[in-house]
Amino acid sequence: MTFRFVLAAASVAPIALVALYAVSPAAHAAEMTRAEIDAARARIEQAYQARVKECNQRFIVTGCLEEARDERIRQLRPLDRVEHQVNAEERQRRSAAARERVQEKEREAAQDEARRKTESVREAVQPASAPAVPGARTPRANPELHQRREARQEAEARAEAAKRREAAAERRQKALERQRKAADLQVRQAEKAASAASAPAGKNTKPPAAHLPTPSASDIRALPKR
Repeated sequence: MTFRFVLAAASVAPIALVALYAVSPAAHAAEMTRAEIDAARARIEQAYQARVKECNQRFIVTGCLEEARDERIRQLRPLDRVEHQVNAEERQRRSAAARERVQEKEREAAQDEARRKTESVREAVQPASAPAVPGARTPRANPELHQRREARQEAEARAEAAKRREAAAERRQKALERQRKAADLQVRQAEKAASAASAPAGKNTKPPAAHLPTPSASDIRALPKR
């Protein structure tokens, strides 16, 4: 059963819309979009306004208006259930997209960390590749002093590489934490906005009281005599 068939049935007999959606609202939710829900709601409101105008032409208005209002509520109730389900599905999709963005950023950060570690290890293993100070000569007459100097330079290079790794890791950790907080904030804002949009409005509103028409002379004569 398609959504167009439901709308056609509703235009002929409004009560049919309630009967159709009362059977299985979850099955119809998969076929209805938000635009189709809005279109169905607009049809129900249009039919309700036409019924109100008809009631205002009658001598006894109150009972007619109550029946029209009750019928409107019965027709809107299945649409509200469908709209709640559509909103829930949209919230789930937005949450999944936000989690996917966070995971992608975490994967990129992990790859960057691995690349930086590889570069740091390479620099620590090959300290002799650093450019030599111009004019510096190793005294050949004292090999022990030369060995100590090389050991000191190698230790300084290792310490400097370690400092760079720690600073880079700290920066990446802070960036990742900011990304997670931003993603969590986006998820909360999306869920809050979807909850506010899905809240049914106007269910308890009552139409304005209509003025009673003035009875004619024939209406007065038709009243039962006491």
